[in-house]
Amino acid sequence: MLKKLAAISLTAGALVLAAPAAASAAPGDSYAEPPSVLVDTPVVDVCGESTVVFEPGYFQPGENVSVGVSGAKAADASYSGNVASAEGAMELSFSPPADGEGNYSIAFSGTRSYTAVITVAHAHDAAAGCDHDHDPAAAPAGAEAPQTGELALAATGGAVPPVVIGGGLVALAAGGLLVATGVARRRRS
Repeated sequence: MLKKLAAISLTAGALVLAAPAAASAAPGDSYAEPPSVLVDTPVVDVCGESTVVFEPGYFQPGENVSVGVSGAKAADASYSGNVASAEGAMELSFSPPADGEGNYSIAFSGTRSYTAVITVAHAHDAAAGCDHDHDPAAAPAGAEAPQTGELALAATGGAVPPVVIGGGLVALAAGGLLVATGVARRRRS
């Protein structure tokens, strides 16, 4: 009788711990799509500007998103707009340096991460310079944008309630205790 009770307890504990995996959605279920990102001009002139637009809900409301730029002479590039709106949307403007060329990777790191690639074509005289080269409002690429507000941990999406985990552990412990009791009784007789 004790063996059956122990086996049932261990099985129940294993099922409780496995329930979140069994409850996951099957392929093809209609869940809401995550918010999307749009790079309005993926290929720009040296003195051009590209904007990366994140739909509402992509970031946490008011989140200060870290931005990193890499590419040729990336330290001379500039960007502005790295704080999400009250709806979690964000629009970042990127301006390459006057003598920039090739691909620039713009890495966003916040609640979600994203990397946009913008290509700079040489259709402008680099010696003439650009109007945006000395914009005091724009942060130079490679420099960390100023932090505002409180820093918080990223939302990782863990969805298993602690009560379920605790219940599974209690059932597992109870099963183990019953097995140990059965073994001790058997040794005595």
